[in-house]
Amino acid sequence: MNARSTALAAALALAAAAPAAASAAQIQVDQACYQDNTGTVEVTGNGFDPGQPYSVLLDGRSLGTGGDTVGPDGTIRGSFETPELDRQAVHPYTLTVTQGANAPTTTFSVTPFLADFAPGAGNPKKLRVRFKAFGFGLVDANPIVYLHYVRPNGKLKRTIKVGRAQGVCGTIKPTARRKLFPFKAQSGHWNLQFDTHKRYRKGKTGVRFLFYSVGVTIKRVFG
Repeated sequence: MNARSTALAAALALAAAAPAAASAAQIQVDQACYQDNTGTVEVTGNGFDPGQPYSVLLDGRSLGTGGDTVGPDGTIRGSFETPELDRQAVHPYTLTVTQGANAPTTTFSVTPFLADFAPGAGNPKKLRVRFKAFGFGLVDANPIVYLHYVRPNGKLKRTIKVGRAQGVCGTIKPTARRKLFPFKAQSGHWNLQFDTHKRYRKGKTGVRFLFYSVGVTIKRVFG
């Protein structure tokens, strides 16, 4: 056996004597998308070294006070408040749990929940706007979003289709310009209700569907 083969045999012997690598740990969250500043993000994981401490990072920043340890079965479980967004946009987050050689990651997104149009100033009867919406996929994936025009007397005038909410959170990017009121609208305070139902149902506290309302006042013109 030459020197090269002797060195190779020694290396193989050392590799065989070395302890097994840490198990491949995994983590997951309970939802793919959350409404910002509402509720909690639930985190679970498995495959960690039992009884050992671990740390949690959100977008690379430490989360929590520390001192958490893995359960005797190699699992972890915890939660934290849903992050609050500082602007009207969906934010993707990366969550990492580190423990020695284990550093599994997972991702989730946070969205505002709203519907709006721009520009928001001008004569409502003549205004041409772009509609947008966020968070309409929090219950059902890729739903169609409708806009219901409710008269000042509370009766439905018309329903139009805004578009299909896309992505994990259900977003409609600014649409092509269209008339804010696609009909001759009477004066008074109108309620524009955005939801995912083709048939209008009045949105109110306690109802079991997503809706977002925007009020628009059309002033009476004298002269």
